[in-house]
Amino acid sequence: MNVIQKILRDYYEIIEYDLKPRPVVLENIEKVINCGAPSYGGAMYGCPHCSNLKFVPFRCHSRFCPTCGAKYSNDRSTAMSFKLINCTHRHLVFTIDDFLRHFFLENRDLLNCLFEAVSDVIKELFFSLNQSKNFVPGFICVLHTFGRPLEWNPHIHCLLTEGEFSDDGV
Repeated sequence: MNVIQKILRDYYEIIEYDLKPRPVVLENIEKVINCGAPSYGGAMYGCPHCSNLKFVPFRCHSRFCPTCGAKYSNDRSTAMSFKLINCTHRHLVFTIDDFLRHFFLENRDLLNCLFEAVSDVIKELFFSLNQSKNFVPGFICVLHTFGRPLEWNPHIHCLLTEGEFSDDGV
């Protein structure tokens, strides 16, 4: 059991009854606590040459889990890198004012508006830079709902191409 699993197990009741998280959060906490526990099953492998057996417990596959989440993140980054256009990219971060954040916490459906707002801002910027052609930039956006100190801070990370395509193919 790793440190995170121990902390979550030790404070599970406080998290559940005092913090009252959403059901999906509790579900992921339970997955992390039981990740790699032999009582939740596993696979037995045997060597055909020496007959040694090895039991490998199943993992939780939760992005919240430090072990499984790191693998998920690496796999996702690798898959995304194959979809990128081979050019220079810029990393942009779009956030919202502190006073507006509680609206997004109370109604998480509003988080989709952040993607639309970022898209509109980028397209408007490219249009204003050159109004004679219809430029379309390449960009990928990812939502983060918490900041580094783990406070509620919904923001969008955007990977933006330095180049763009226009209507006339140039």
